[in-house]
Amino acid sequence: MVFTSEQDAFILMAHFRSGTRNPDGTWSYSLQSCIEQFSEAFPDVNIEYDAFKKHRLRLIARYENKHCICKGKSTGRPTVLTEEVVNDIQQRIQQSPKKSIPQLSAQTVVVGVQASVRKQVGLISNDDPLDIHQNDQTDHYVWLTGVVA
Repeated sequence: MVFTSEQDAFILMAHFRSGTRNPDGTWSYSLQSCIEQFSEAFPDVNIEYDAFKKHRLRLIARYENKHCICKGKSTGRPTVLTEEVVNDIQQRIQQSPKKSIPQLSAQTVVVGVQASVRKQVGLISNDDPLDIHQNDQTDHYVWLTGVVA
């Protein structure tokens, strides 16, 4: 379940609104009250109890640690080897078929693509990431054509 930043802010405010002070001076917060307030404000959103509970706790921890509910900066690093990057590498291989994989990945826009390329083109087996078969400088294009197809 993905919440918007508006919903995140509402959840945190609802959490603090649900607080009651105990006789010993500590505070107790009602998850049920928080869920009810959220359901009234966002009636079209289906709430999964466990997901909501975990998300609320994450928001509270973020607020206590950072004094904001923002997720923080992204590294900007893509999570997958995109078709666009593969096409770029294919073009570079066609231009220089004898160029090594490290040289190709150094020329791409994406940082850290070397291992992904090796895995995609069969230079690294899925069983052993250190099993590199790059001793012969055969045409890399033959390996890479199966990636996009």
